[in-house]
Amino acid sequence: MGIDSLITIALLGFVTSILGGMVGIGGAVILIPAFLIVPPLLGQQPLDMYTISGITSVQVLASSLLGAVLHSRRGAFDRRLVLTVGIPLMLSSFVGAKFSGAVSSRTLEVLFAIMAVIGAVLMLLRRDERDTIDYTLQYSRAIGIAVPVGLFGGMVGMAGGFLLSPLLVTVVKVPVRVTIGSTLGIVIIGAAAAAVGKMMAGMVEPRTTAAAIIGALPGMWLGVRISHRLHVKQLRMLLAFVIAAIGISMFVRVLL
Repeated sequence: MGIDSLITIALLGFVTSILGGMVGIGGAVILIPAFLIVPPLLGQQPLDMYTISGITSVQVLASSLLGAVLHSRRGAFDRRLVLTVGIPLMLSSFVGAKFSGAVSSRTLEVLFAIMAVIGAVLMLLRRDERDTIDYTLQYSRAIGIAVPVGLFGGMVGMAGGFLLSPLLVTVVKVPVRVTIGSTLGIVIIGAAAAAVGKMMAGMVEPRTTAAAIIGALPGMWLGVRISHRLHVKQLRMLLAFVIAAIGISMFVRVLL
């Protein structure tokens, strides 16, 4: 792979991580289509899913770690929330994977898409614009959203982490800033397991993965800085837009 392809990978890691730092999305759901589509458009060697899955597993882990630390330094990170949601999410994802043949992936992807769009609409309709990080964690509600998201994610082979943000904001009543920082912490739990598995399977190509990480880390740093300069209303609308776009793109993929 030539230097031009490595630069493209680094730039894609940079751009997607800016968005990830701003709204608290690990990035794989955006990175994968970007890595599939952009290099061929530039006349470069296309990346196959084998290579892409190895790159994204390690890059998302590295960038999410940095993002969680940076948000934590600004008080927008709740370790209780991360563990309360992350552990049952991981366990239910494992159970969902075991029963992945029970329901067609097409049906589950449609359900995911519907949930994403509904979640985005609920976030847009929310009127609480207080810029605060103080709240009372409702453990039962947090676990109640983690289990089904994990089950559906495991069954369809998709993390489903992008669904957590609107559910945390609208159902668990977590402040937007804490949701953004803590979601990255939740992403770390799943990303760590994926990264170790990919490395053990020999699916992590060193040069391309290093290029992606080199681009992603400054992107995440910049994204976090931008996030904390925006008003909570702007963050809520941006987060709703990104999640709605993901849901719509899933609809399109299923229909095509």
